[in-house]
Amino acid sequence: MLNFLGYSLSGAAVSFFFILLTIKPSDDFKVISPAHPILARVGEDALLTCQLLPQRSAQHMEVSWYRSEPGIPVLARWDGAEVAALQMEEYRGRVEWIEDDIAKGSVALRIYNIQPSDNGQYWCRYQESYYGETSLQLKVAGVGSAPDIHMEGHVKDGIQLLCTARGWYPKPQVYWEDKSGEKLLTVSEHHIQEEDGLFYVEGFLLLRDAAVETVSCFIHNADLEEEKGSEISIPEKLRTELASLQVIGPAQPILVTVGEDIQLTCYLSPKANAQSMEVRWVRHHRHPAVYVYVDGDHVAGEQMQEYRGRTALVSDAIDEGNLTLQIHDARISDAGQYRCLFEKDGVYQEASFDLKVAGLGSSPLVTMEGLKNGEKQLMCTSDGWFPQPQVQWRDGEGKALPSFSGALTQGSHGLFHVETSLVIRNHSTASVTCSISNPLLGQEKMATFSLSG
Repeated sequence: MLNFLGYSLSGAAVSFFFILLTIKPSDDFKVISPAHPILARVGEDALLTCQLLPQRSAQHMEVSWYRSEPGIPVLARWDGAEVAALQMEEYRGRVEWIEDDIAKGSVALRIYNIQPSDNGQYWCRYQESYYGETSLQLKVAGVGSAPDIHMEGHVKDGIQLLCTARGWYPKPQVYWEDKSGEKLLTVSEHHIQEEDGLFYVEGFLLLRDAAVETVSCFIHNADLEEEKGSEISIPEKLRTELASLQVIGPAQPILVTVGEDIQLTCYLSPKANAQSMEVRWVRHHRHPAVYVYVDGDHVAGEQMQEYRGRTALVSDAIDEGNLTLQIHDARISDAGQYRCLFEKDGVYQEASFDLKVAGLGSSPLVTMEGLKNGEKQLMCTSDGWFPQPQVQWRDGEGKALPSFSGALTQGSHGLFHVETSLVIRNHSTASVTCSISNPLLGQEKMATFSLSG
């Protein structure tokens, strides 16, 4: 059995593959394909064609379609029969040979239910005693949802608007217009490719002109030359219930230790029932989110992978606009800024706050080994610290011993391993203490080592 690029090949498949590597290019025929990229929509079918020149029958030739050359084929046909053992897994059940004109050397590959991952270059290869091949480009495009426009309300320099949409491919463009069709400058644009390969997009607009009452956002697919748009009325949004409320979050940074549960509480001021509102906790962007609550339910499809299975919502006081998100088993990667957003009728208000995660490591372990000339070397080690801890050696009277060396290494979970050594040259020293402290927690752990014994 042969393993190639993660695929296990055996029997006829192995023979086929080695023949493919050893056959030489042909001078008697060539293979042609469409010169321009083939454009296919997400969810529809695509037809890839190639042709022998001069025309001749390919009935008894070995014909293969590849994504890369050489590589495991999308589909291979050997002496009139498909070689299923060679097929890429992601194309099983999704491709079909079209051989209506194979007597003239023309073959086609139909791909069903086109996905973003199908985008790219394909190779068509004919071979018998010699081989010929050509490449062609499949360009995948998709038009997603119409944009949703949200208003944040008044900010320092005007009114901030956010336009979001999902299900587009490739990355779409976002642009804004006023009522007369004049373009408005987008402040920022952000794209996230989701698990299905499609793009979520958001674009921000800071509206400084108070006279502008109506604004439109458009999402544009350049490959298809298609777009979708939505409109927002500023005066109408300013009159909504949420526009007059504030979201209040923690006033000070939240500090937790690794492994503890995190409590993120936000509430509306003045008090208001948030039962029919959308509430989301986010990091840098609205999507994907740490947690999303809509109409009494958790929207699992919008949750960031690293928070799945770790969150729970406390909504006992939701009728007063008070919600708490619990994040279980705090990790170093959880540290940073969070935003809590309440949204209703296309208007959202938010509060931001910081979360600090600290690791209080293990008690130090001190070991000793003898050196030449009666000197002694002490080694102090400890695991599980964050952020970088402060390390200090002290003598029996508590005075700092400055002459020591040390190293900090950060493991896969972000926690620091401490390793520090001290050489004792003073034979009158009876004991020393290794102290490791966490500056965020204001706590230390230490171990004392007696030299007299």
